[in-house]
Amino acid sequence: MALSQKDRQQLLVITIVLAVAAGAGFWYMWRAPKVEQISSLELEIDSLHTVVDSARRDLASGTIESLRQRAAGYEASLSLMRRLVPLENEVPRLIDDIASRATMRGVQIQEINPQSVDAAGMFNVHRYRVSVVGHYDEISGFLADVASLPRIMVPYDLTLGIAPLTAQITYGDTTGALLQGQFQLRTFVKPPSPGGSGATE
Repeated sequence: MALSQKDRQQLLVITIVLAVAAGAGFWYMWRAPKVEQISSLELEIDSLHTVVDSARRDLASGTIESLRQRAAGYEASLSLMRRLVPLENEVPRLIDDIASRATMRGVQIQEINPQSVDAAGMFNVHRYRVSVVGHYDEISGFLADVASLPRIMVPYDLTLGIAPLTAQITYGDTTGALLQGQFQLRTFVKPPSPGGSGATE
């Protein structure tokens, strides 16, 4: 049965409306999310390009290698400090080492008295007052031994004088060659960590 002119016009209008609705549905349901996703990917790619370009510039300018070298230098310094700076529980043994060195050099220790402990940054500074009796070469050798201990022990403020008569008589040398040396001894000590055992690292 043939369609009338009016029916054909209505069918054409319905077809156009359906085509427009299908196009709009396609745009909002598939095309628009894809466009948004593509935009997001482009932004991410641009960001990655920026990071890669920055890394290339750093590599070209030697920044990364410079950082590696500085990190290696800091690690070596830290390793050295761990060897040189005693822990809290090592100090008594160091004092024993000093007494042993004095005996080996023929120096008599009259006193080793702790003076003060001061906080100095990452370390505590322990100070001792030391008095010894011996001949000049013995005392100088003893001080060199103290300064060369594997942990930092610094003798300073040394005064030398003729040993008192009582010391000369005690040590059997009244020739006037016996000297009394008095000095301060300082060491930098790593304090124990809050929950640590104080063991050597």
